[in-house]
Amino acid sequence: MKIRTKLFLLILVTGILCLTFFRYLWFHKWDVYYFMAKHIPSGLQILPIPDDDFWIRLDEEAKKYNIPKSEKDTEAVEAMQPFFELADEYTSISVYGLEDGLFRTGCYPDAMLWNPPFQTFFQLAYRFVDEDVNQNYTRPLRFRNGYASVIISFYHSSYFLVPYGVFCMSVCILLFLFAVLFFVGKKLKVIVGLEEAILQMSAGDLTTAVPQAGYDEVGILALELDKLRMTLRDNFTQEKKVHQSNQELIAALSHDLRTPLTILKGYLEILRLNRNPELHEEYLGRCMAKADDLRELTDRMFEYALVFDEAVDAAELSLVRMPAAVFLDSLKEHADFLHLAGFTVELWGGKDDSFKTAVAVADEALLKRVLNNLFSNIIKYADKKNAVLIQVASEEKFVISVTNKIREFADDRYDPVESTQIGLKSVKKMMEEMNGRLRIQMENGFFCAQLQFQNG
Repeated sequence: MKIRTKLFLLILVTGILCLTFFRYLWFHKWDVYYFMAKHIPSGLQILPIPDDDFWIRLDEEAKKYNIPKSEKDTEAVEAMQPFFELADEYTSISVYGLEDGLFRTGCYPDAMLWNPPFQTFFQLAYRFVDEDVNQNYTRPLRFRNGYASVIISFYHSSYFLVPYGVFCMSVCILLFLFAVLFFVGKKLKVIVGLEEAILQMSAGDLTTAVPQAGYDEVGILALELDKLRMTLRDNFTQEKKVHQSNQELIAALSHDLRTPLTILKGYLEILRLNRNPELHEEYLGRCMAKADDLRELTDRMFEYALVFDEAVDAAELSLVRMPAAVFLDSLKEHADFLHLAGFTVELWGGKDDSFKTAVAVADEALLKRVLNNLFSNIIKYADKKNAVLIQVASEEKFVISVTNKIREFADDRYDPVESTQIGLKSVKKMMEEMNGRLRIQMENGFFCAQLQFQNG
């Protein structure tokens, strides 16, 4: 639910509840009034109330005065003014003709005659509570010269109802504002929390989670910000690992390159100075050996770059259906090279007619690189005393398996188990690019690499 929808519903519901609460308070106003009038001590009486003997004294005093013949009978009106002194400042007395119903004279309560600017406020409030403030009583009253209709209006409750109405209205408005401001403040608190989270992230703290904030716009922002934090953390961690691996490899290769370069420089210096001419051929052979060592080290560095770089651009990758004969020809070429290098090679499979029609999906350039890496490892690490077994099969997948005995090295630096296995990592990554798989097995000193291609 969006924030504006929540705010609209909050205003609507809170407004209805506050209005209902106001109506409830106003409906019970007289309960509050009589409760205060009853329980407040007489010495602390703050609510004005009519005198208990008001009606008795009114009947007795009325017999002493004559009813004016009309409102313009100023002499009679003036003579009746002491009669109105019976009314306190919250009581109104109006005298009307009993037969004609015309107004004769009367008095207005002094408490209702407010001075500006309070008079304007009182008039507005009075209009709101007018029907409740006026307590009107009409009764015939005997005067000295006859009967008249007298209307008595008590305004004592106005001293309570007007402030009480203002109080009820103020309480409801404050409750309404409190609910709205509480909602806005809660959202602002969440936004401030997001600001702190962003500042923590900018300072490098990517471990502290961003607090959740519901499912509105702010909550979605907090969720996406936390995902961004985790992504940055993972990227920084991976970058740190790669950087550390680069540093370690560069340090190792720098050390390995320095040694053959130093030796090579020494032999070349001897040849340049023409010392020991009879040993020139041997020195040249040693220089060639060191050059081969340097080439091997640079190949390892190049292979490492292939592993940790984007191996193949998707736009340059061309997966095609290749017949099994292409694979067999490449394997035979590598088998012949192994024979020249002094290895014994056994090639199994690929002789029956059904196999000759088999098709696998691969990229020609990547296939050459995969086989070059695989057979290069055989030359480096395989034992020539045992045959290299090459097997080809086509069942659910097109599979090439190469098995050889691991040579025992006097120098652990070239131990394939302890090495970085950059060549195998490169093969694995290139096989994945071709939707294939590389499986490695080492058991009892034998090494088996299995290349699995998708059937076409």
